[in-house]
Amino acid sequence: MTPITDAHLTAIDVAELPDLAELGELGTVTGVTLDRAVFDYTASIRFDWRLYRQDISGSIAHVRMLAVAVQDIMPPDDAVAIEAGLREVFSEIDRVRHRLVPIGEDIHSHVELRLRQVLEARFPGRGEDMGRRLHTARSRNDQVATDVRLWVREACVELVRAVCDLQDALIERAALHADAPFPGYTHIQNAQPVTWGHHLHAYVEMLRRDVVRFDAVWHAANILPLGSAALAGTSFPIRRDLVADTLGFSGISANSMDAVSDRDFAIEFASASSILIAHLSRFAEDITLWATSEFGLVRLSSRWAEGSSIMPQKRNPDAAELTRGKAGRVFGHLQHLLVMQKGLPMTYGRDLQDDKEALFDTARTVRGALRALTVATSSLEINRDRAASRASAGYSTATDLADYLVRCGVPFRTAYEVVKRLVMDRLADGRAFADMTSRELREYHPAFGDDALLATTVAASVASRDIPGGTAPNRVSLAVEHSRKHVGEVRLAWASRA
Repeated sequence: MTPITDAHLTAIDVAELPDLAELGELGTVTGVTLDRAVFDYTASIRFDWRLYRQDISGSIAHVRMLAVAVQDIMPPDDAVAIEAGLREVFSEIDRVRHRLVPIGEDIHSHVELRLRQVLEARFPGRGEDMGRRLHTARSRNDQVATDVRLWVREACVELVRAVCDLQDALIERAALHADAPFPGYTHIQNAQPVTWGHHLHAYVEMLRRDVVRFDAVWHAANILPLGSAALAGTSFPIRRDLVADTLGFSGISANSMDAVSDRDFAIEFASASSILIAHLSRFAEDITLWATSEFGLVRLSSRWAEGSSIMPQKRNPDAAELTRGKAGRVFGHLQHLLVMQKGLPMTYGRDLQDDKEALFDTARTVRGALRALTVATSSLEINRDRAASRASAGYSTATDLADYLVRCGVPFRTAYEVVKRLVMDRLADGRAFADMTSRELREYHPAFGDDALLATTVAASVASRDIPGGTAPNRVSLAVEHSRKHVGEVRLAWASRA
């Protein structure tokens, strides 16, 4: 059995739903009556109800296992009835999300309390006791650790799918513009000409590494903690391997104390998300600069760039700017999770309850940025004339002249000094390389031939970078096709994890 899923909502979709409305009837599975102020502060049900699918999936796997391992406590017929009751609770929450009645302090309490009611209605006089047996051989400590791991696995799949969508948009644009001259910058100063396809493909590569990081997170989360109970394991002869198989975990935790208090995988999820949105923020900054009138390299589409409320001539890259801003929010969640964990003594502490809101918001924010930038990328249009003009500005092919001398046997440092003097003189008289003659070039070094100035054209400069990873159009096309194939393979590999 894979975790229960909804045909319309994914894990991150559920995480985007509103918090619970005003809490109705309150309850705890332990029967304690908390002061309302304390309940409001400590109860996590307002946000952790979003784990209802994972929680019920885990409970179904658990009750199935109990019916095999401890039949004297969990008769198979009762297990079947409990599973049916759990599925009814699932359907009920699915129909009326964020309106749970009666309500427990957390999603685990709510599911158990509601299950008891459902079973008692079906089996008067014994349904309540049937529901009370579900929690045999487990604790909320290992239960919530399992739920969060299931959620993180799903969220990884969703984010990788969204990363692939953005990669596809970048690949499409890069393939169309593999030979389009574009200015390459270092220190935000014109450095050397590249192609726009090469520049866009750089982000495909960044995102490829992000997928590798989420793959590591998925594997880190893919270990079952259920069966660790509160911290010491359980005295019942349970079959943890059966639960792991049912829920699709690749293995079981080796130490019960570590299992209930481990949130490494959550921190890794926030870390991978932070690096991803850092990459997205860099891309957003490029788009924002390219679109300014000062750069004028791309045109923005009204599909994602909104106009000014009082300046009709403007079109603002709002989604890109928001991505830069929201990156700090995701970084903050990573810091929050690190601080939450770093001072926690073994084993479980209620501090760990505070991981979920950070995880939910991280996933929502990153997926939103991915989706918005995918729209932006698919509709970006290059200003070819302006880009070609800027690609040749600032004596950007000076290194090509130095390389020409090197091919004539001149040491590179000597060639560099020769071309530096030449550039300084051209800056003084305002002339471009194309305005010079071969005779003038030889005044700087006799090795310059009549063909030297051909090396200073943007087309020749770009074409000469004909090495793996270089900006030569044929290399860009090969790299883009390789990435297209790779993204397709990634989609197939991750589809099996959904």
